[in-house]
Amino acid sequence: MPPSAVLGSPVLLCCPHGWVGYKGKCYYFSEGEGNWTDSWSHCSALGASLAGINTLQEMAFMHRYKGKPDHWIGLQRDPEQPWKWANGSKFNNLFGIRGGGDCAYLNDESGVSSSRCTNERRWICTKPDAFPTSEPRATTPASAF
Repeated sequence: MPPSAVLGSPVLLCCPHGWVGYKGKCYYFSEGEGNWTDSWSHCSALGASLAGINTLQEMAFMHRYKGKPDHWIGLQRDPEQPWKWANGSKFNNLFGIRGGGDCAYLNDESGVSSSRCTNERRWICTKPDAFPTSEPRATTPASAF
C-alpha cells in the first residue's frame, strides 16, 4: 500500500541531496568559485536563485554554515544606483554593506561586503522548500473496514 493511502497529511520531507534546509528554504553552498554572473547562472540552472536575506537570523544561519570563505549573495546594483535583490525587489537596508563594489557577498566577519562583480567567490543558492511541511499523521485506510 502506498504511503499516501495511510497518511492523512503529507509526509515531512527534506531538501535535495547536497542542500541544507532552514525555516522553509533550501540552501546550496558551493564548493567552486565564479564571478557574480556565473554564480547567478549556476543557481538558476538548479532551479534556484542567489540567496536573498529576509532576516538577521537567516543571515546568521548562512554565516555559520558557509564557514570562512566569502560567498556571493543575490544583491547587486548598477553603478551609483540603489541595491536590488536578484529577483528585482529593492533592498530594505536590513544590514550595512561595506565596500564600493556593485555585487554583495557574505564576508568572513559575519557581515556583508561588496566588490567588483568579476571577482571569483563561492556562492549561496536558495529556493523555497518545495516539499510539504506538515507532520505525518497515521489514519486507518478505507480498505481496512
